[in-house]
Amino acid sequence: MFSEETLKKSKELKQEWETKVTRRYREIRPAQTLSGLPINPVYTPDDIAHIDFEEIGIPGAYPYTRGIYPLHYQYQPWMMQQIHGYGLPEDTRQRMDLLKKGGMEGYFGNLVYNLVLDHPSQCGIDCDDPRAHGLVGVCGMSFGSLRDMEILVEGLDLDKCNMSLITGDTCYYLLPTFIVAAEKQGTPRDKLRGNSMNWPLKGFCMPNPVFPPRSGLKLMVQLIRFCTKEMPTWNTTNFISYLAREAGANPVQELAFIMQWAIATIQACVDAGLDVDAFAPRFGFQISLGMHFFEDIAKIRALRRMYSKILKDRFGATNPKAFYARMHVHTSGGAYTAQQPMNNIARGAILALAAAMAGTNSMNVCAYDEALGIPTEESHLLTLRTQQIVLHETDVTCVGDPLAGSYYLEDLTEKIEKAANGLIDKMDEVGGFVEAVEKGSLQGLIAEESYRANEEIRKGERIHVGVN
Repeated sequence: MFSEETLKKSKELKQEWETKVTRRYREIRPAQTLSGLPINPVYTPDDIAHIDFEEIGIPGAYPYTRGIYPLHYQYQPWMMQQIHGYGLPEDTRQRMDLLKKGGMEGYFGNLVYNLVLDHPSQCGIDCDDPRAHGLVGVCGMSFGSLRDMEILVEGLDLDKCNMSLITGDTCYYLLPTFIVAAEKQGTPRDKLRGNSMNWPLKGFCMPNPVFPPRSGLKLMVQLIRFCTKEMPTWNTTNFISYLAREAGANPVQELAFIMQWAIATIQACVDAGLDVDAFAPRFGFQISLGMHFFEDIAKIRALRRMYSKILKDRFGATNPKAFYARMHVHTSGGAYTAQQPMNNIARGAILALAAAMAGTNSMNVCAYDEALGIPTEESHLLTLRTQQIVLHETDVTCVGDPLAGSYYLEDLTEKIEKAANGLIDKMDEVGGFVEAVEKGSLQGLIAEESYRANEEIRKGERIHVGVN
């Protein structure tokens, strides 16, 4: 990428700079990322001289480090998929209409919704069950019958909507209910667009797993099989690393765990006789984006590159769309604080900017008051306005992957990819993702990382404004 003369000169200048800095600032601690990767105090061309340009490439070309579409936001902005769901279906529909009026849009101006259910519904408990007392409509919409779905979608032009059902394990009965409600309105299943999260293996980072891992994997395959045949425009699986990150995993762990989950699922589908070129294009990712700005951007770029290589080299996919790591970025709720909650407005804006610069395909920005409760109408609209300001009032959408070529970012992208692949190799040695979940290996790693990070905050080694 650089001439020998340029590399020689950059090394000389960096050595001269490091000598001066070391002489004057002997007690400065070397910096590192949240994942523990070393960061140089300054970067020059020689730091990325070993990286082939083909690894970076151009937007829309393999290995898709710089994005899966050639023009990306110049052609179509990201989907503004703000999560919603609270109270009864009537309450949630009211919030959906509010966000629609506020300009929440998907690709090419189509409607886009991101529905979440309350805890009783997610656990298969009726709202009148004593165990649901005090939990109905909290942190999601109460759902218990086909009539609830009909109320939610009444009057919507469902063949022009993108309906993401963020319902975890309940997707196995919520999707059929959605299909029936749509068909009663006259929209056939093969015209429906949206997502089933298909998350039965999420128990490795949550305390309430519903299915044993191997049984959950079988369910995933069955949903993928059905939708691949019956619903060609429906996204069947959304691998989620957001939950692992919120539970305490660092960015490298988050990336490694989600890649292994994808590998296990693809392999299970192939073993079940499904064609990878047919089902893989309907897969996607839900990624966390935290306050470690450059590390999280590098993580997303590394994810696209790793996933395309896995599909091509490990599974022999030939359909270019099978290589696409289409992703929804969910800004980190864990980055927000209950103390001085207005500070979270600034955090949300920074995270939205990072997501856009990383080249996400869809985005949710947490409301500033989510550390305290369900977003108000005002705070929910503010999250939408935050995305719209980034989209329309900055120039980050003018160029695909605007940070590409940064000595620091390209080096960091490669380091994260290498570290994540190292973790994947270790999981392969113990039998793969499902085996690691069954043994509790991933849960242990997340718990250790969470404890370490919280201790750093408690001791003041990591600054959290408004907290310490």
